[in-house]
Amino acid sequence: MTTASLAARRRLLGRALRSAGQDWLRLEGERWIFILKTLLAGFAALWLAFRLGFDSPGTALITVLIVGSPQSGLVLEKGFYRLLGTLAGCAAALILVGMLASQPILLLAALSLWIGLCAGCATLYRNSRSYGFVLAGYTACIIALPAIGHPLTVFDLAVTRVSEISLGLICSAVVYDIVFPRYQAEQVVSNVRGRYLRFILLCQDALAQKLHARDLEQAQLKFAADIAALEAGRATAFFEAGNVRSRSNQLHAFNATFMAALTTFHTLHRQMERLRRDADSPLPGLLLPLFSEVAVVLSGPDGPARNASEAQDTEKQLGRLRAGWPRRIEAARAHLPGGEQAEHWRIDFDTATELLTRFIEEMHAFVGVYHGFASKTPQQISSLAAYVPGTPLPVAVAGGVRAALTLGTLSIAWYWLAWPSALEAVLLATVLCGLAASSPRPVLMVKQFLTGFALGTPLAYISLFWLLSQGNGFPMLMLGLLPFLALGSYLKCLPKYAGVGAGMTIVLANAINPQNQMNYDIVAFLNNGIARILGLALAAAFFQLVLPEHTMGSPRHIAAALWREARRACDAKLPHLKQRYENRIRDLLNLLNTLSPAQAELKQTITAQAITLLELGLAVINLRTLTAESPSPQLRADLEHTVAQLARYFASPSPERLQQAIATMRAAGPVLRAHLALAEPERAARIQRALADLHLIHTSLLDVAEAAASAAQGTDHDS
Repeated sequence: MTTASLAARRRLLGRALRSAGQDWLRLEGERWIFILKTLLAGFAALWLAFRLGFDSPGTALITVLIVGSPQSGLVLEKGFYRLLGTLAGCAAALILVGMLASQPILLLAALSLWIGLCAGCATLYRNSRSYGFVLAGYTACIIALPAIGHPLTVFDLAVTRVSEISLGLICSAVVYDIVFPRYQAEQVVSNVRGRYLRFILLCQDALAQKLHARDLEQAQLKFAADIAALEAGRATAFFEAGNVRSRSNQLHAFNATFMAALTTFHTLHRQMERLRRDADSPLPGLLLPLFSEVAVVLSGPDGPARNASEAQDTEKQLGRLRAGWPRRIEAARAHLPGGEQAEHWRIDFDTATELLTRFIEEMHAFVGVYHGFASKTPQQISSLAAYVPGTPLPVAVAGGVRAALTLGTLSIAWYWLAWPSALEAVLLATVLCGLAASSPRPVLMVKQFLTGFALGTPLAYISLFWLLSQGNGFPMLMLGLLPFLALGSYLKCLPKYAGVGAGMTIVLANAINPQNQMNYDIVAFLNNGIARILGLALAAAFFQLVLPEHTMGSPRHIAAALWREARRACDAKLPHLKQRYENRIRDLLNLLNTLSPAQAELKQTITAQAITLLELGLAVINLRTLTAESPSPQLRADLEHTVAQLARYFASPSPERLQQAIATMRAAGPVLRAHLALAEPERAARIQRALADLHLIHTSLLDVAEAAASAAQGTDHDS
């Protein structure tokens, strides 16, 4: 073997090792950095709690373990809402114990109502506020329940709780922001850039007729998850030192303009699919050159823009395309053939070109917002309706009722049984009912925590009775806890086992309960361990028994919420309604991502329904806007009647109301065209847009009727 070949092999081996090292650092390295920061912050908080003489130093450690996250901003965000929730919960406990100290049963009932209210609000707001509401609920229980029979201790309990949690939060904030900091702002930038590129590539494929409708529906679900992730990342990065906070409105605008362009694009694609099904239609041949022209502008000579700076060329080309677009449409319209179907083809052509024009306008706005991120100074953007994740109200109410029943039932049983360790079961069941209520799959979450507690309890026994009992001093305490906390923290880094890891770390800190005077009572340890497992099992049982269908991941409630939102689009206040409606439908689409693989067919059906209702609702809002601006009383009356018929259908979907809505849309077309013939140029443009919306509603309703008829025939055939 020659010297040259050996050198070449060494170079190849060196590149392979460097690549493997980079991969390890990107995956395993990040995990171990997170573990290092968690242990450093936890032991720092524990040492300070010992030095300050706190009654329960373990609470500071548990706080660090709970708020720990790879991103510094997320640690600060969770810490902020944890502190707010703790203060609110302590205040509630002080008020309730002060009012009902001599009436234990009434106090338990009041605590149940409080935890129900907090759990319901936590379910309703699916963001960091949710965490604050959960903390407000179970902190009141942690303070008030031990004070039953000893009301004079409640103030000391509240002050101690706030002090210990504040110490844990301060240590977490300092360590995560100084030691190998990882900022959420970096992920926000990556999300923005990646979504822009994916959307441009998707548009190119669709405009070139290379994309199937089913693939576009799946893309809608992925984009819905991206929209929610960007908003969550923006809220988290707000707590970091950087420029994301100053660009908050710009990120709202990025989401808003993206959703508008995506919806119009999907509607345009569905319209083209309808036209292509008609083999005799000349419209695909007339429209495809226009589509190709838009695709060329979006791709650019060197491919899609790779960053915000490069998007400037795309923005300028879209501006030039918009300026000459009316002439291109008129040139294509001149080639429309005559004959018996000339009027029908003209209406379809006008609708398709109106959608394409809207898409170009909305893409121009979207690309402009994206290019604005390249500027050092944030764009001045007017206030927009922010994307706010929410939960259908019946699900939120059910979450509150379930948590209230859990605490009420278990606390009364604890009060009458007089089993001291049962308090652990009551508190854990209450905490998990609050936390899991905001999860789309609450039973799975509780089971993961239960697994973590089941695995962590024997590890806590080994650490406490085999290791810590043989040593003395804080260094030995660290050594006795370190391997087990590291294992739990590592599991938290794995998405599939995050709940198991969280449960394991919490039970380790809680069961060992580090104190200046350690307690090595095996009987109490086993009693408390049994109580914890029992509490988690009871939480899972309550989710299975009390309104089990009323969870965020329930397809039935998601579908019902979609129809309610469509109904609101017909009569809600118009200012920012378009953005609010699109935000809500996208949020419900994102909830569909939580359905299990066994529900794939149902997920596909509801996704198609959601997209149809999104298009219908936005078209209705456009009609209502024209109605509000129209100076003609007759035109307003005609359009209000049209919207009213759609509202009846959305309120109670049925074949009869569907046919009535279709007949109303069909009758409204000639009326609008009559107004169009008498309108001035400026009003004529708005009426022309309304005609396109009306035609879209009509064709979408026809698709719904056709799908319902096909489903009915399939059912009859199967039977």
